[in-house]
Amino acid sequence: MNKDCDLILEHVTKLYGKGRGIQDLSVRLSAGEIAAFIGPNGVGKTTLVKAVAGLLPISEGSICLWGQSVGERSVRAGIGYMQSDISFYEKMTVYEVLEFICQVKFGGSFYEEIDPYLRNYHLYEQRNFRIHQLSLGMKRKLSIIMALIGEPGLILLDEPESGVDTYGIIQFKADLLACARKGSIVILTSHVLDLLEKVCTRCIFLKDGRIAEDLLLTKNSMDLEQIYEKVYGYKI
Repeated sequence: MNKDCDLILEHVTKLYGKGRGIQDLSVRLSAGEIAAFIGPNGVGKTTLVKAVAGLLPISEGSICLWGQSVGERSVRAGIGYMQSDISFYEKMTVYEVLEFICQVKFGGSFYEEIDPYLRNYHLYEQRNFRIHQLSLGMKRKLSIIMALIGEPGLILLDEPESGVDTYGIIQFKADLLACARKGSIVILTSHVLDLLEKVCTRCIFLKDGRIAEDLLLTKNSMDLEQIYEKVYGYKI
């Protein structure tokens, strides 16, 4: 599913009451980039991720992947999105959920990825558990697998580390780096700056729904905590 692609956001605006959301946001990401959108709660990170996934209509601007709107069905098949709420699948087993995604999203492809992912994230023993039987951490790891399966060209993850055990985080970091090497664009949000420094090539700080700082990470980059303090005016 990976392509030599760009994700282009141009003047994207989605506002809620009291001016919350994102405003006039323009970003271009290329194949192989792992970009983090950073900021305190309420700056628009989740709004941005949902808009890029094509799940939230925007008020102004455009979001295009491979030269097409992310709202197009053919494009959305190439997007891996980590769902924060998987209650829709509560009565299905872990294995049934992943089979369902392979069948509906990919027309019957990628079944062979299911077992390796379950083993890597220590969920193979729970493959026949129904979703409501899983712990929160297990559900979060399943949500990560749901986003990664099928070699998506664009992977969207909103606070993916939340509730995930140490082994799961280690595996997750390895998978993100592998996906980027294959040409996927990865977007994630997180409050864990140490994690972002280890996996990201780019960090974009949001403030009041706008881009306050856009940083390419290199060995000589300023510490993310220092930038966070500078942008938001307080220490973490």
